[in-house]
Amino acid sequence: MNSRALANESDLATDAPTSCREKLPTAEKLGYGLGDMASNLYWKTFEFFLVYFYTDVYGLTSQATGRLMLVTRIADAVSDPLVGYLADRTRTAWGRFRPYLIWMCVPLAVTGMLTFYTPDLGPRGKLIYAYVTYTAVMMAYTAINVPYGALMGVMTSDTNQRTSISTYRFIGAFLGGLVVQYFTLDLVSFFGGSTTVETGGIAKEVVRDESYGFFAVMVIYGIAATALFLATFALTNERVEPPVPTERTVSADLHFLLTSLRLHQLILLSIAILIGLATNLSPSGLAFVIAGYVLASIMSLLCRRAAQQLLPRPDTVSSIENDFHDLTHNGPWMCLFVFGLLQLTALFIRGGAVLYYFKYYCGDSSITPMFWVVGSIAAIVGMVPTASLTKRYSKKALMIVSNLGVAACMAAFYTLRPDQYWEMLVLQAAAGLIGGPIPVLMWSMYADVADYSESKNHRRATGLIFAAATFSQKIGCAVGASMAAFLLTHYRYRPPIDGVELRQSRPTIEGLCWMMSLTPAAILLCAVVALFFFRVDHPASAHPKTVPVDNS
Repeated sequence: MNSRALANESDLATDAPTSCREKLPTAEKLGYGLGDMASNLYWKTFEFFLVYFYTDVYGLTSQATGRLMLVTRIADAVSDPLVGYLADRTRTAWGRFRPYLIWMCVPLAVTGMLTFYTPDLGPRGKLIYAYVTYTAVMMAYTAINVPYGALMGVMTSDTNQRTSISTYRFIGAFLGGLVVQYFTLDLVSFFGGSTTVETGGIAKEVVRDESYGFFAVMVIYGIAATALFLATFALTNERVEPPVPTERTVSADLHFLLTSLRLHQLILLSIAILIGLATNLSPSGLAFVIAGYVLASIMSLLCRRAAQQLLPRPDTVSSIENDFHDLTHNGPWMCLFVFGLLQLTALFIRGGAVLYYFKYYCGDSSITPMFWVVGSIAAIVGMVPTASLTKRYSKKALMIVSNLGVAACMAAFYTLRPDQYWEMLVLQAAAGLIGGPIPVLMWSMYADVADYSESKNHRRATGLIFAAATFSQKIGCAVGASMAAFLLTHYRYRPPIDGVELRQSRPTIEGLCWMMSLTPAAILLCAVVALFFFRVDHPASAHPKTVPVDNS
């Protein structure tokens, strides 16, 4: 790092008064929670219904759906850090992060509606449309959710208050999830209309036009989410204001982006892994990926050499380079990154299997909404005492115990018979109750990691840290959803034909049981291993220098 720039930032930090650590108003915490309620009207719809929508309604094969989930995440390798970078450098009378709630709520609503719209374009046209709209909605989600997540880090510098805010946040999140879980299928049926079909001599009520039903539901969710984001903007304030470097580093930033081999390789490896997974790790697919990676690496070297020759060496150190260095050398953040990726992978595999599990293993999909609701209500109850628990136990210890308990509940599903509905509900409630504190603790820990980074590097990059956290969540979502789709293909799942469900084979039924139980439980245990290396619970060394900001 440039010593002169570091000295300037250190002086600014020293001169700034420390923020008062007063208790935040309950209304403000509630207001912040409304933002995650809005986000989960989208996120939970993606988790529980997107794979089903693409395979059984939109008309894609499960193989094509799995590839879609992975390939579209390539854009996040650029969009997520870019949003974090821009958010950290945004300066308005409303603050740095709150304005994005206004700017991006409508684009997110529109792209969400378009994602669940089924155009009459033919197989190839529909596949292209799905790629474009799903990429667009996830970019819009990033542009509003990264600043929203970072907002918690600047509402207060008190770690206990952050845990309290995080509790309200995830109560809102689970309430949003409850709406999606309980009402979506009924609303799809209401707007799509119902009809009676006869299969194997058995008459069943099915939705006549599920495609229109899902689109209408997303119109409603989009309008509701927009109103909730605007309420979050109105009810919250930014109080923690890090020192602002006065030196512009645009030329240095450009030089770093064009010449950093480490940055280039990180991006290229991420893209290669995603595309490799999208090919099901087939030999021919991997050969194509390796060849593409080698070619892209050669182009990276040529780009670096040309930039070194054509661009003058900057007099200042790139702020992006400093941010990148701080992030990649932040051990606690790396632990949370790996944990978040694996945890979301486990949850999305299981979440993507639930509807299929009850429809084909249990023979009755009507219990699905109740199953989801029981888990969400239990999770809300489980997260309420989180703030009190963190005063007695470390966040790390609570996270480890909670995740082990959830993994045990998931694994127990493998022992259940199709008619053991009550046992299923009890296990789901137990998993929700035990796992309730997990999201509260995780995002509170990310805010602590931002403090740790500032104390270590004398610079603060809250937006970038939360952008990287969101990126790990989205990659976990993509890998989990794609694995769910690929596993359906592996287990020879047969989608409905003209709305008529087909009888599934024994291997398919057995595979659905694994997707609901042992597979996600094993991945969650791997996520727990990452937590053992986390070393920041209550960062006593982190004392962010802040100034109160009036941006109400």
